[in-house]
Amino acid sequence: MIEDVVGRANSVLEKVCAGRGRGFSAGDVKDAPRGKGDLALPVFRVARECGLDVEVLARRVAEGVGGSPYVGRVDVVGGYVNMWVDVREYGGLVLSTVFEMGGRYGFFPVERPVRVIVEHTSANPIHPLHLGHLRNCLLGDALARLLRARGHDVRTHYYIDDVGLQVAYAVYGYRKVRDFVKELGGLKKDHLIGLIYSMTYTLVEIEGLKRRIKEAEARGDLDGAAELRGRLDSLVAAAKRLRDRNAELFDRLLEAISRDADPEGEVRRLNLAYERGDLGAVRAVREAVDYCLEGFKETFRLLGVEFDSWDWESELTVWNGAAARVLEELVERGYAYMKEGAYVFAADRVAEDPEVRRRLRIPAGYEVPPATLTRADGTTLYPTRDIAYSLWKFKHADRVINVIAVQQSLAQVHVRLALYALGAVREAENLVHYAYEVVRLPGRKMSGRRGEYISVDDLLGEAVGRVREIIKDRELSEEEKEDVAVKVGVGAVKFAFLNLSPLKVLTFRWERALDFSQNSGPFVQYSYVRGRSVLRRAREAGLEPRLDCLHRLGGEEKSLVLMVGRFPDVVAKAGDELRPDLVASYLNFLAQEFNKYYDSVRIILEDEELACARLAVVKAVATVLRNGLGLLGIVPPEKM
Repeated sequence: MIEDVVGRANSVLEKVCAGRGRGFSAGDVKDAPRGKGDLALPVFRVARECGLDVEVLARRVAEGVGGSPYVGRVDVVGGYVNMWVDVREYGGLVLSTVFEMGGRYGFFPVERPVRVIVEHTSANPIHPLHLGHLRNCLLGDALARLLRARGHDVRTHYYIDDVGLQVAYAVYGYRKVRDFVKELGGLKKDHLIGLIYSMTYTLVEIEGLKRRIKEAEARGDLDGAAELRGRLDSLVAAAKRLRDRNAELFDRLLEAISRDADPEGEVRRLNLAYERGDLGAVRAVREAVDYCLEGFKETFRLLGVEFDSWDWESELTVWNGAAARVLEELVERGYAYMKEGAYVFAADRVAEDPEVRRRLRIPAGYEVPPATLTRADGTTLYPTRDIAYSLWKFKHADRVINVIAVQQSLAQVHVRLALYALGAVREAENLVHYAYEVVRLPGRKMSGRRGEYISVDDLLGEAVGRVREIIKDRELSEEEKEDVAVKVGVGAVKFAFLNLSPLKVLTFRWERALDFSQNSGPFVQYSYVRGRSVLRRAREAGLEPRLDCLHRLGGEEKSLVLMVGRFPDVVAKAGDELRPDLVASYLNFLAQEFNKYYDSVRIILEDEELACARLAVVKAVATVLRNGLGLLGIVPPEKM
């Protein structure tokens, strides 16, 4: 309907404005103030651009939109064209479309779809997925679903960061206890790798601090030695906490690491050997990384998240020489130079050009320092490899969306500037950093290196357990209770993470996430289940939703019909603006309206025509709730 209204308004403009101004768009149509209509179309902007009197234009537009079969009445108030919807005509259009499209309703393809890669999660394979990774994962998955709903050719990629010192630490430790690990049971594989990594990093750092304390004392730097002892005390306390989690594993690592004269050097040599493709190093790293990834994939299965491509950093950027070629070309073009034995990218110089900043969406006041590309030992740093990986992705896509924490904004700016410096201007302009803020759980702090984090598995497990407790006395079979616990528990977490702008800090609270009465995943899921229950009870009474009864629709149904009709526009806006939170917000409002309707109106009643008309509205609402939840990756149960 909105498209019909906008089209009629723009037809008026073509006659009176002689092509001046931008015209109206669907986004200009707003909800009218209570008592003044259902929809409102402000004409102030268009009147100003066309040089016309506001009220004169409003009246001309009102005459045009008044001819729409879906508009029953039109008023002009100042510069607003207020419209009352004819619920029977519009209801017929909306509900027949919902019935015809079913699970595809709301999917609104663009005229010119493009190839899109959404790279998300890409957690280092050194510990379990934690809350930050979860926000990344859920946002990336929802973005891919929304972009597919807009008709784009979307592929999701996971970048396996198997190169670098963090992975080398995990592999170094894993090799020390490899045989013992196989005997351990009861610990998920990524959790075990995470424990090994934290223990190894802490033990190696303790050994390094002890050596540095001796060196400081030897040269008479007593203040320096005292400061290092303070850090050592903190590390020893962390080590004790790690040992409390698995004493035998800790003791085996301690004994094995203590036998090495230079553990930190061993880690660096392992990293260098892997970058060079040494077969022994490759076998060791791949075994440990694959072991961790098996744990990740188990978590992704529970979340219902799938990836189209698993991209190994080593294969796509290091062993094939891609990162080295990036470095060579930057040097040849005069944008990279040697400093203290390492190569540095002159990002600051590229960013001096205001036109470059404009084209790459870098604010004028944003400070851009140079970026270090290599270590002194010749191994590459992740910015260099990210540049090479970005070039590879653009061989397969027109647009690349990197879902990466806001704390990595500078690194993403460096990548775009490097692409521009390499002459890959199109790629630089179409590389999107989809930033998100941190996740907080009140009373908890996280440190991956110390093994102090809240894993996704723990959060989901607690969510399912809490829902299981809530529904334990409901009249459901044990199998149905478990299905509800998993779907509602996981759905509650997903909705809580997506029901907020990604650039806002997310404080996760159980009382909000599991509030069955408002603004939560369980609330929306319950509303869907309530609708499905109504349809089942009606079927038992011999009643079905019918489109030939929609002439019986009245004012009670208008709000729901309007909201159902808006769904395709919400999906389009959410997909184009990369805003999953818009879908979550819409679903919450739709659920609220449906529950008000359910509480105030009899749906199954003796008047068969009216009952069947109302059932058609219920079926449409349930369809939209299911489709909208699906865009967020949430699967509702059929019973609760």
